[in-house]
Amino acid sequence: RESTRQILLSTHLIESEVSTASNSAVRSKARITEAPNSLNNDGFRNLLNSLVDVDLKSIIKKLEDEGLIISTGIGTRSRCKFSHDKIQQTAYILTSEVNRPLMHLTIGRRLLKHAESHSKVDEKVFLIVDQLNRSRLLIHQETERISLAKLNLIAGERSIQSSAFAPALAYLRTGISMFRPNEIFSYEYYDLSLRLYSSAVEAELVNGNIGEVEAAMDILSKHVSCSLDIFPSSICLIKAFTARGKMMDALSTGFDLLEKLGVSFPKSTGTFTILRETVKTKMKLRGKTDEELKKLPVMKDNARIATMRILATLIPCCFIARKDLLPIVFLRMVRMSVKHGISPMSPLAFANYGYLLSVFMGNSQEGYRFGELALSFLEKFETKEVRCKTVFMFLTSISVWRENSHSDIIERFTYASKLGMEVGDHEFAMRSLVYLALFSFFAGRHLAVLHSNMDSALECASSLGQEMILQSLCPTQQCVLNLMGRSNNPLILRGTAMNEDDFLDQVAPENFTFMSHFIHSWRTLLAYTFCEYEMAVEIADKIRMTIGKVLPGTPLLPIYVYYDALAACALLRGSNDSSQKHKEVIKAAMKKMKGWAANSPSNFEHKVLLLEAEYDAAKGKTSSAHKAYDGAVNAANKSGM
Repeated sequence: RESTRQILLSTHLIESEVSTASNSAVRSKARITEAPNSLNNDGFRNLLNSLVDVDLKSIIKKLEDEGLIISTGIGTRSRCKFSHDKIQQTAYILTSEVNRPLMHLTIGRRLLKHAESHSKVDEKVFLIVDQLNRSRLLIHQETERISLAKLNLIAGERSIQSSAFAPALAYLRTGISMFRPNEIFSYEYYDLSLRLYSSAVEAELVNGNIGEVEAAMDILSKHVSCSLDIFPSSICLIKAFTARGKMMDALSTGFDLLEKLGVSFPKSTGTFTILRETVKTKMKLRGKTDEELKKLPVMKDNARIATMRILATLIPCCFIARKDLLPIVFLRMVRMSVKHGISPMSPLAFANYGYLLSVFMGNSQEGYRFGELALSFLEKFETKEVRCKTVFMFLTSISVWRENSHSDIIERFTYASKLGMEVGDHEFAMRSLVYLALFSFFAGRHLAVLHSNMDSALECASSLGQEMILQSLCPTQQCVLNLMGRSNNPLILRGTAMNEDDFLDQVAPENFTFMSHFIHSWRTLLAYTFCEYEMAVEIADKIRMTIGKVLPGTPLLPIYVYYDALAACALLRGSNDSSQKHKEVIKAAMKKMKGWAANSPSNFEHKVLLLEAEYDAAKGKTSSAHKAYDGAVNAANKSGM
């Protein structure tokens, strides 16, 4: 019984099956390294040392007879494991807490030695590291400490590759902790320190620890010997600023990186600059078929690959804070891809170029063509880094204006969000959830279900430190609550999700215009829904001239135009002094709606017909109004609305 307890105590933590010899007794010649003086338990240390002379063959036989372990395999391939997890747990409980670190250290060292002798350290790294990390406070010798730091780096990087971000962060933090202050970023350990901190910055970001990203970047910036060494971490810093809504800080960081790479980028633009960039891009693409573009070589130059990555990271910042720079970013990325080859960021470049053509240039056919090309470019690279971003851009800015109905597109947003979460692209995974909520609302999904889904999205965004996403979701959530009767005043966005009275005070200055237009759009919808038509028009007046520039290509733009025109139709029936103004609003809205419906009838045809019905009714054309009402109902049913 005592020998059985000894074997259990020494081997219970080895999670995987361990090799055993079955032909003869195995006797180890190695002795356990003396433990630190702080571990005053000679009895336990002697117990472990005594195990090296135990006849394992007879002990294993006894354990099998007692049903505590199970053996499989034959000869040198024989292996054994505990018959139940509870047996392993019980063995661990029998060991006092003060003795456990030494046990972990002993097992870890033996596992490492065995793996090194068989060149299987990479294969067994998680098993080894999990043991040694539990005993790291007992490891003082420099060589062994640095060795454990390297093992944690391997485990951390492999965990990131497998999208196991929480364990990755734990490994990387432990690896960093193995250094003494004078060793970190020293000449001898510079490369190891750089890799640990760079990977840790990435892991902190995807785990939602935005403040820790900035703290780690401060350390990196003080110690790196070359600006390019900090490049991957700087990309993470840009994403961290973006998540917090600090768009100007993100842009400043990005422009500084571009300057270090020798890339000039205009700090301000005008119509002439955009026109010039557009012409240069069209000339570069002229005469190239889809098949020729698909056969473009892969980009090889590291500096250009880095430039593409920076520009891609700046796209969300530009959309919120510097829309004048958006076309320049898209156009330059496309030209670089055509001239120097396709990079992992090129799919996003072509998707955004399709967005530019569809929304800003009114050419949805060409926009859809380049969107399809963007999706095809994804297959050139194994990395999934930009898959979520590219699919997101295709759905929000190209596909919706060309083909799929809102109800059909919901499933694809769910896919995009799942894809982003899998690869740690939390920013665009959460953006996909924002648009999933918007399209679900527009498609007429049940408000209670929508409210529950948005609660989950808000909780997820909060846990990931995505403050900008939280701000974008709150107005939509409060609008849903108002429609469910869960607010004191249904016309004002004030309740459990947000309070519009002070909401904008919490928004960064560069995001103020975007968020205020967001709020006014929802308030226009609410005012019309609750038959406060004068209020709806009054709210709509505040953003009518600017919404096209502030929310270009977003699903809220056509909704705003739609409800603005419906409110004008309702007031037109009163035929007051402002009737001419209302007519102008209605005609402008119908012109836009008809243009959108020509390319995407499933999303807009029923809205056009309803506007026509309301306008005819306001003018007293009862017969044509009835016909248009019937047509609107049929079109809505056909598109699944």
